[in-house]
Amino acid sequence: MMRGILSKVAIILVVILAVQALMGTFAMAAEAQQAQKLDPMLAAVASLILPGLGQYLLGDQSKGLNHLLIYIGIYVVGTVLSYVGIGFIIWALAPLWAIYSAIDAYNMASAK
Repeated sequence: MMRGILSKVAIILVVILAVQALMGTFAMAAEAQQAQKLDPMLAAVASLILPGLGQYLLGDQSKGLNHLLIYIGIYVVGTVLSYVGIGFIIWALAPLWAIYSAIDAYNMASAK
């Protein structure tokens, strides 16, 4: 039991470290995009692949980070609830959140 919990904590820590490493990459990409307008479809696809990436590239770093953390949170809560047998319901929200994030990024890029 304890070994399973430790492996889940290790996975969460690896994800957090990966997100922090990617944030530096996102910051460089965001600086490069500030001088030009980002195509709405590109922003939408970026957020569909990784929720929050489109918002981040459009210059709204806090909104992008919030979208990403909510996406990760859906998986964490789904994993915890999978022990009760209802985790699949929560995991079904992840693609819906990715679609919402893509639509939001598209609308943000269209408004600029």
